[in-house]
Amino acid sequence: MLYSLPHRLKPLFLRALDAALQRCSTQRPVPAAFLKKKQIPPVACNDRVDRFASLLSPSQARLLATPSAGSGQGLSLSRQGRGTRRLEFGSEAGATLAEFAFTLPILVLILYGIFDFGSALVLKQKLEHVAYEAARTAASQSTDDLSNGVVGTSGSVADLRDTVAQNLQNAGVDDCGLLGAAPTSSNVVTSTFIYNVSGGACPAALILTIRRQQVTTVGGVSVVFSRITLQYPFQYHVAGILKVVAPGSSFPTSANLVVNSTMKNLT
Repeated sequence: MLYSLPHRLKPLFLRALDAALQRCSTQRPVPAAFLKKKQIPPVACNDRVDRFASLLSPSQARLLATPSAGSGQGLSLSRQGRGTRRLEFGSEAGATLAEFAFTLPILVLILYGIFDFGSALVLKQKLEHVAYEAARTAASQSTDDLSNGVVGTSGSVADLRDTVAQNLQNAGVDDCGLLGAAPTSSNVVTSTFIYNVSGGACPAALILTIRRQQVTTVGGVSVVFSRITLQYPFQYHVAGILKVVAPGSSFPTSANLVVNSTMKNLT
């Protein structure tokens, strides 16, 4: 582009180029007396300096580098500023990497916390459905066998136990060894039967409480209900990440989800 200009216009173009380079050079700027205007503080624009320098012929580059009359200063086109810029970029990259290493465990902790919350919510909905189905089945069953000494092992109460276990398996939830388990405690007077099992892959005990004759007075009339209470252990996945971030933390590894369902006996 410089070679296509007329010979008389080349000095004017070079002087304009000199003024533009002076504004972005990291070297000593061209004196304000030479440019007849207020000096502008230099900024880091070394890439543009090198780009303009590549367009100049050797004689034109020497002309720009020649000190002006009475100033003793010239315009340098060295790459010293670019090296400084690379050094600054390296420092910024190191700081960014350190910040990322510090915040990454916190981000993972938040993501696992969201995952655990969603998983616990879905699991509780499944447990509520299982308890409701068990209560609906209990409401239609006879209570004539409740005085039997082995009612918790066989009979209507055992059928409810297996109904809960099978519905858990159908929902993709571990039954913790509930299917076919013997009752942990039985109270024939209150018709309450408790199953406490901790088998399978459950992190803690599953507790199923079946109460076949829960009497409630409504308007002076005694109404008999069947009540199913299911306590299921939920394991936190975020606990393992928290142990890495804070080894001394005492965050529990599991929590108990408790659901209840009550329905009036039809027989």
